[in-house]
Amino acid sequence: MSPNSLPLQNKCEVLDFHPKGIWAINKSIGVLSHPNKKEEQKNSLLKCTYDLEKECYHWIDGSGIQQKLFLIHRLDSATSGVLLAATAEDLALELKNAFAQRLVHKTYHAIVEYRGGDIPPLWKDNLIKKTSQGQIRVVKNKSGQPAVTQVSIERRNRNSQYSLVLLRLVPKTGRTHQLRVQSALRKAPIIGDRTYGNFSLNRKIAKLSKENRLFLHSSEISVEIKTKQGDKISWHVESPLPRSFGRLMS
Repeated sequence: MSPNSLPLQNKCEVLDFHPKGIWAINKSIGVLSHPNKKEEQKNSLLKCTYDLEKECYHWIDGSGIQQKLFLIHRLDSATSGVLLAATAEDLALELKNAFAQRLVHKTYHAIVEYRGGDIPPLWKDNLIKKTSQGQIRVVKNKSGQPAVTQVSIERRNRNSQYSLVLLRLVPKTGRTHQLRVQSALRKAPIIGDRTYGNFSLNRKIAKLSKENRLFLHSSEISVEIKTKQGDKISWHVESPLPRSFGRLMS
């Protein structure tokens, strides 16, 4: 299977391909990692059928051969950046286990509101997921699961019109909405977050900058595993920050 043979959604692209059968795809904002129902198919990562049970896309290529691509993890539709998938089901399962065992290291970048004061280098919270009328919301709760993220400031906004910083976020756990919630808990909400953010500031920035998105990007993934067949896989993939990040931070 060649990179050009993937029926990718518009604005999504292949970043890299590992010879063992792992694909790194650069997912655009507004694109679903996978459809949850048939009507969402037209806005999902690949323009083809998705099997919810097996967690894979499948299609017939130009040579009449059935192809499959198994998702290894997911990104929220509003988040852009690196997404991994595999062409073989057994490899996908091993990589999913590697994610669960924290053998896969992810790095995100986010632009957040910054009002001064300290931004601690390590964030620790207990988070619990609640669902109401089909909407997911995550809150801090002693009975919740631990969420841990390493944090560093990479850049400060040079435009006095906004009080913004670019954060490098390295999650050590994989909780739902983890980075968005932890940022908001420290009064440094991610710009463009329509659930946990500063809604008035979001509207102001969208109007003045013409940038209307969640400023959260999956920028790096590193994989280091040994498969059941004894193969060692050591792979690092990067997705450059979208131009919208540079424009907002200039």
